[in-house]
Amino acid sequence: MGATWFKESKHAWIGLGSLWIVGFIGALTRFSMAFFQVQISEDLLISRGFISMAWSTNLFITAICALVGGWLADRYGTKKVLFLSAVMSIMGTGVVLLGNEPIVFFVGYGVISGLAGIGATTSYLLMLEWFRHHRAKAMSLLASASSVGLAIITPIFVSIGWLTWKDAFMASFALGIFVTLPVIWLGIKSQRQKEMEKPQSDHPIEVEESDAPLTATPSSKKFIHLPVFIVVAFALFTCGVNMGSVEMNLVAIHQLAEVSPSMIALSMSILGIMEITGALICGYLLDRYNKLMMMSILYGIRILGFAFLFMHLGSSPIVFAIAFGVTYLSAVPGGILVINEFANGKGKHAGTLLFFHQAGGIMGALIGGFSFDYFRNYQNLILVDIMICILVTLGYLVLFMTHRRGLSIQNKKAALSGAL
Repeated sequence: MGATWFKESKHAWIGLGSLWIVGFIGALTRFSMAFFQVQISEDLLISRGFISMAWSTNLFITAICALVGGWLADRYGTKKVLFLSAVMSIMGTGVVLLGNEPIVFFVGYGVISGLAGIGATTSYLLMLEWFRHHRAKAMSLLASASSVGLAIITPIFVSIGWLTWKDAFMASFALGIFVTLPVIWLGIKSQRQKEMEKPQSDHPIEVEESDAPLTATPSSKKFIHLPVFIVVAFALFTCGVNMGSVEMNLVAIHQLAEVSPSMIALSMSILGIMEITGALICGYLLDRYNKLMMMSILYGIRILGFAFLFMHLGSSPIVFAIAFGVTYLSAVPGGILVINEFANGKGKHAGTLLFFHQAGGIMGALIGGFSFDYFRNYQNLILVDIMICILVTLGYLVLFMTHRRGLSIQNKKAALSGAL
């Protein structure tokens, strides 16, 4: 069986570390787009709308590629797809560095980097294959890579004033070639993955009573008709809208509310810290308690955060940073873990769910832009976030109550059968 660490194989933890490094390096391009929008706009003589269009195009192509990538991962293996994804990301970054023309920037970041989305599902599939006892923790730790990257990269670029967005793209390009590709090639053992898939089919993973499947595993054709899939898909779409709203517009929302620069900086730092802390806390809780109830609570916390953001109180930036940050990285892994109890982590299912998430991100960015253009504020955007989070909270809660009722009926039937 090989060496084990904390009841998991040594290979699983090494693989998680490798994927974490890949995610950490990937934070550079996300940081560049969020932090240097003004500088990119001035250097390339393009509007903020053009940058947003490149961002949205990237998300759209990533969403389409996530569906294709899930199918490719099922057919050819996750390692090959992950490696090809890294190559596309490096190529996109390299194209951006070729010149100062807007079309070059759009093609490099908006199109080619978007094609890297074929690897969007692979990390989740690997976590489901490798981990048995600490799946949620592993997913949350992996999701924290980007946040840790931002937490480290931001003060470096702020303190060293001469660093520019091109320096960030150049660092991403170099690290991609000299670190990301070797780490994927050496740290992801595709042969071991094939060996692990057979025991999974012959010896199904035992599920704790609190997390028992809501129903029998359905066929792929019937999968999309499940109520749980509808709830989880809408939940991931909602999470995408939330993330699109925050990543593209949060600083602008605070500025419009006349929040001081120092308070904005403090709230963003707290947001980053809570992303990491929340990922660890939610991962621990998702491994121990009923996932449906935990996801309902998670979106309930988001409602609280957006409500404070809508009211623009003096404490709103801090309260929102805490409430949204603690839930930021756990909604997607939590949803996929719920679905995994029905479809055993099939790539095409994970890809479909990530498509909904990316679609939500596009919608969040577009709603924010239209809201400001027509109403000169972001209140309507925040209201949309609140309303859809309420729907998701209720959806997960209904599934949880249905699950409990089903278990209660089964227990009564079992008791009656035993008495007879």
